[in-house]
Amino acid sequence: MRDPDLKPVRPTEDDWAWTHLRLGDVRSVAMIRHMPDLPSEALELFLSGEDRVQIVEDGGWVYGVLPDLERDLSGNPQDAGRLVFAFDAGRLITARLHPLLAIDDLRRAVQRGEPFPTPGAAIVACLGFYVDQAELLLENIGRRLAAVEDFVLAEPPNPRDTELGALRRDIARRRRELQGLRSALARAHIGRQGRRVASLSDDLADLIASVEDVDRDAGVLQERGRLLHEEIDTQINNATNRSMRALTIISTLLIPPTLVTGAFGMNVPGIPFEHSPSGFLIAGALCAAVVGAALLIIRRIGM
Repeated sequence: MRDPDLKPVRPTEDDWAWTHLRLGDVRSVAMIRHMPDLPSEALELFLSGEDRVQIVEDGGWVYGVLPDLERDLSGNPQDAGRLVFAFDAGRLITARLHPLLAIDDLRRAVQRGEPFPTPGAAIVACLGFYVDQAELLLENIGRRLAAVEDFVLAEPPNPRDTELGALRRDIARRRRELQGLRSALARAHIGRQGRRVASLSDDLADLIASVEDVDRDAGVLQERGRLLHEEIDTQINNATNRSMRALTIISTLLIPPTLVTGAFGMNVPGIPFEHSPSGFLIAGALCAAVVGAALLIIRRIGM
């Protein structure tokens, strides 16, 4: 790997060179524009900000856009990122806009002296690092989802008080990235839509299997999140039903004494106990008796 400030140097017959560039630097863009023999389609990928995952082979070059994870200064994964690459038999050119995690893992592997006999082997290794990082992210999401599951199944007073929504969005984003990568690898491996990449096809079978395995894990987490959402809705509906049942019972008990008080409150001649000193007590006792009778009936019918 060479510093982007240096001019590209032709590799020796038995070696290959890696140039990694930061697209936010105008010097990097100028260097890309003057890369010898770089296909125009590959140049367009470097300069256009294309984010669709793809791998294409044309004229002895393999180029495309790969998924990666943006990282912060501490090396922790953040949002989805993109790595643009192009390589031939002796040159590998990669570029990114923001700091990325998997390509940084590849840089450290090169510095440790791990052998990558061809540029294609380095790209396959970079994809492997990305899949490993995605698997670690999903494992962390799975642990957080398990904590949410334990909380919800304990039937808390407020089951909505969880981070389930954020976790489901995170799982969906990670799975979209994996599915996009799986489709691109399938096209490169078996030539779907006429895009077979012969120089990488021997290395892609195991990589596709790894991506599919991690995608299945993401699918399981997605289904767990959906079931948890349904469980939360069920608990909320049950709580609402209990509240409505209590209100219904209270309303049912209040209707008979309301009718009694309404009858005694009519401003017409002939109201019973109109001139009796104990009329209020008698009416109150009648209301209590009616409420007691209504409560007895409600219990008998199982409400």
